[in-house]
Amino acid sequence: MGLGALITVTLACMAWSLWIRRVTWGCRWEIAATLNIALQFAAVLLMSPLASETVGRWLHSLTGVWNLEDYIGHDLYVVAASAIVYNALGRLQDDNAMQTAFKQYVERPATLCIPLLLAAFSLGNGAKVYRSDFFTVPTDFWLSAYWLLLCGTLIYLLGYGSRALLVLRQDPRSRRIANIYLMASASGITACVIRIVTAYVPALQELEGGKLVWFFACVCGAGFALTSAHSWRIKTKWFTRASH
Repeated sequence: MGLGALITVTLACMAWSLWIRRVTWGCRWEIAATLNIALQFAAVLLMSPLASETVGRWLHSLTGVWNLEDYIGHDLYVVAASAIVYNALGRLQDDNAMQTAFKQYVERPATLCIPLLLAAFSLGNGAKVYRSDFFTVPTDFWLSAYWLLLCGTLIYLLGYGSRALLVLRQDPRSRRIANIYLMASASGITACVIRIVTAYVPALQELEGGKLVWFFACVCGAGFALTSAHSWRIKTKWFTRASH
């Protein structure tokens, strides 16, 4: 499957999930899961070669900075990963404990990460060298630091969320959904590990060309989207049965 087809299938899965979950925007315990899908949808769209050729060129004409749409997409990924953790913690802890843990272990690192990413992005090849696929921009010191910081933060957030999911899967009712969420998280972590390795080993970067990173990132996004849609359909069936 080519990159364009992979991105299209992923976006279609996410769009379908958002349609299935459209009523959850007003539901306090479901909004984080829906927000995660919406943010990942926007992130994949902004990182796509099509966005680079259109939005990217327009942003460059305004700012003189290349690949700005990719940087924005990566910020959205950080917020999306934070939403995954919020969703998992909300099912485990009471409201006060959850808010305290989220602020300390998720919100602070994620908030600190975004301006540091902008600094590393602006100082290196990220802002200077144009490629329609940002994964193929050759890394220098600052762009390698950018990838290390971004992927390190995402690994931390996905790992933190996975800890909560491992607790959730002990409940037989939640096990199947938690297992698929864990597989999606593992896929996202794999994408990040590959990106860090290829950023620091230029020979591998040329060989890999972003293909594996895209594949695992899309599997992660589609996995979360389809599981969230399935989870909501199960709940609505239960509500319907209960009302009858």
